[in-house]
Amino acid sequence: MSSRRAVLFAVGFAIVLGTGPRAAMALPPFSKQFQETYLKPDSEDEKDKEYATLIIKKVKCDVCHVKGKPKKMRNAYGMQLSELLDKNNFKTARVKAEPDKVKEEIAAAFEAVAAKKSGDEKSPTFGELIAQRQLPGGDGTAAAAAPADKPEPAPTTPTPEPAPAEASKPSPEAEAVIAEVRKIGGSVMQLAQNDDSLVVDFHLGGTAVGDDGLAQVKTLPKVVQLDLKDTQITDAGLAHVAEIGTLNKLHLEKTKITDAGLEHLKGLENLEYLNIYGTAVTDAGLAHLAGLKNLKKLYVWQTQVTDEGIAKLKEALPEVTVVK
Repeated sequence: MSSRRAVLFAVGFAIVLGTGPRAAMALPPFSKQFQETYLKPDSEDEKDKEYATLIIKKVKCDVCHVKGKPKKMRNAYGMQLSELLDKNNFKTARVKAEPDKVKEEIAAAFEAVAAKKSGDEKSPTFGELIAQRQLPGGDGTAAAAAPADKPEPAPTTPTPEPAPAEASKPSPEAEAVIAEVRKIGGSVMQLAQNDDSLVVDFHLGGTAVGDDGLAQVKTLPKVVQLDLKDTQITDAGLAHVAEIGTLNKLHLEKTKITDAGLEHLKGLENLEYLNIYGTAVTDAGLAHLAGLKNLKKLYVWQTQVTDEGIAKLKEALPEVTVVK
């Protein structure tokens, strides 16, 4: 790949993290890792070349953003990446001091997002879209057109599918709790149109929520995802989280939790995803997670966790993927 192409891609892809062209030169690891992972500009396959050209020259930042919209608006792929790649963790000084660690973290984020569905359960994963030389953000633009000697199939009249069943509405009691959660900066949404499981998110509401706020959340029915990134919750707050038995995804990044807090989580049998990067957790904290048989993903960047601690956890949970 030419240096000109690399620079063009760096400018576009760096915007994933909300940076402008000036900052792009300080963030070459993102474009470089994406190129190494997915692009094959030197391949003899014309489709590989077309895909590289599409992303580097034409699509640029729209790999992760919505075309024609403000750059703060990310598409589905960009939103998933932004959960794992915080621009504050990749400033120039750290990129220079820890290049291998930076590369490993970015590659792990790409891998994690590639495994996620691009839409509902019937949709391909982001990785499958990329493998098909399509844009992972799902804007409908294919990397390469169908071969000229292979005509498009004639349109058929689809069989209408029954409308999905509506999820049941929250009870008046739950509605009252939802209103209280929103007052303290949280959002509460149903997981899907036909699924009344709840997703509770405090990440975008600032850091005002504390342990008392979680006492409200635990009374909500069927909370399956809880995002507490960057909030003021402590170990005491996790005692409330321990009572949310339906929880399968929990974000605790950059909070004040410690090993003592993780002890509260050992009864969350449905937990599949846990992110504790940027916390004071050590190997002793990981020991409390050994009984979480459904845990599949654990993120421990910028913690005191060691390779030895991870190895010991994997003895109890051989299927878990730990990103350090």
